[in-house]
Amino acid sequence: MHDIKLRKRLFFRQTRNAILVALGLGVILSIGQIIFDFRAEQEYIDKTVRQVLNTSQESAAQAAYSLNEELATRVINGLFEYRPIRFAQINDDFGRQLAFKERPATTHNLEWLSPLMDAGSSLYTVPLYIKEQRQTVIGEMHVKVDRFLIAQNFIQRAGFVVLLGILRNTILAIVFGFLFYFTLGRPVMAALNGISNIDPQNPGRTILVIPKGHQEDEIGLLIAKLNTVLEEFQETLLQRYYAEGQLKKKQQMIALLNQRLEERVRQRTSELEAANKEMEAFTYSVSHDLRAPLRTISGFSDILQDEYGNQLDDQAHHYLERVRQGTARMDQLINDLLKLSRSTRGELHRNDVNLSKLAQEIFEDLLHAAPQRNVELHIEPNIHAQGDKRFLRLALENLIANAWKYTSHKDLSQISFGKLKQDGNTVYFISDNGAGFDMAYAEKLFSPFHRLHTSKEFEGTGVGLATVQRIIHRHGGDIWAQATVNEGATFFFTLPASEADLFNDGDQDYTI
Repeated sequence: MHDIKLRKRLFFRQTRNAILVALGLGVILSIGQIIFDFRAEQEYIDKTVRQVLNTSQESAAQAAYSLNEELATRVINGLFEYRPIRFAQINDDFGRQLAFKERPATTHNLEWLSPLMDAGSSLYTVPLYIKEQRQTVIGEMHVKVDRFLIAQNFIQRAGFVVLLGILRNTILAIVFGFLFYFTLGRPVMAALNGISNIDPQNPGRTILVIPKGHQEDEIGLLIAKLNTVLEEFQETLLQRYYAEGQLKKKQQMIALLNQRLEERVRQRTSELEAANKEMEAFTYSVSHDLRAPLRTISGFSDILQDEYGNQLDDQAHHYLERVRQGTARMDQLINDLLKLSRSTRGELHRNDVNLSKLAQEIFEDLLHAAPQRNVELHIEPNIHAQGDKRFLRLALENLIANAWKYTSHKDLSQISFGKLKQDGNTVYFISDNGAGFDMAYAEKLFSPFHRLHTSKEFEGTGVGLATVQRIIHRHGGDIWAQATVNEGATFFFTLPASEADLFNDGDQDYTI
């Protein structure tokens, strides 16, 4: 049961408002009726007094004409039969008093209303004249009338009307109070108690009962709507419970999958560590065990050339040179395989790297090894990137050496290193005017041991570009190429940009 103060209850407030409205209207209407009746009563008083005076006027005129004091006294006594008259006097035409009478002063319980109602004493002066000679005044009659005595009945009636109105409003208050309580207050409280008993976990189980007689009014519609809302809320709650259950299952499944994934990651990490160890062992084997026979073959070839060269014919010298070239290619292949292996292993130490400076150093080494080459080099200055300097140097060495090699058949070799903006990203490039290649075979370009030119045209092992691709991918970048046969090729790659690259100071290019 909800403890609501009486003055806060809905039925009490409705009753109070109804009574105040009824009382206000009753007071306004009662005041209007009293004012109207009061004005009519005043007219009635004046009419009554004048009728009384007119009745006595002729007898008073005869007394004044004959100076008959006895007759004048009888006239005044007759007037005093009318109780509201308090004072009467008859004078002749010379102002002499023929008769006089005054009623003793009396007080009234409601006399305080006289100023409000303009109901005090009124003095009437009636001229006296002979009936046949109305122009000649033979005296005067003065009469004072107590109008309050005349209006007393009216005042009593008005008081009765006011008391009756108060009684009526009191009865209406009681009746309206009961009506509002039984038709509004009690049904609302019953619905409120029903709402208080709703189970938050199972609201649809509670059905609010519509009070008798309210099935089709606002209260009934409100309770019916509440029942509908409770049913919909119950359905929504069930859907929520179901969704939470499904979510919990999904979370458990995700947790299980994460656990399995972590186990697989640990397993793959362990396998990768084992594979790296095997790769290290293989690298060691390649760098030592395979090179030992090559050094033996190369050494004996040199001895054979130095000590028995004059005993060999041209065919033998040709075979010996083929052996020496084969050992050199095998040694280069071993070096390239070692570079490819190292490009996928080892921790990256990212720092700001000046790619322009690295390219300049690599070009200088190539020029020093082949000073006879006619090469035009263009290096854009202050190109920086974030990465491991060792691996980025290896990548640039392969790309620049590639351009150097495939422009060797040109009278004037042109090689450029720079950068450009593409979709808001920095793209680095190395371009040349060399042999180029057919773009139909571009997909095989970065695969190990795949070459687009024969060894007779250009030496190589087919491992260098694969090494470059792995280094760029390890840095989170990408690499691709565009080329035209006999016109040259351009290799593009992306790397994380550095602040120095973003704020290039625009120094002059390196040109050789």
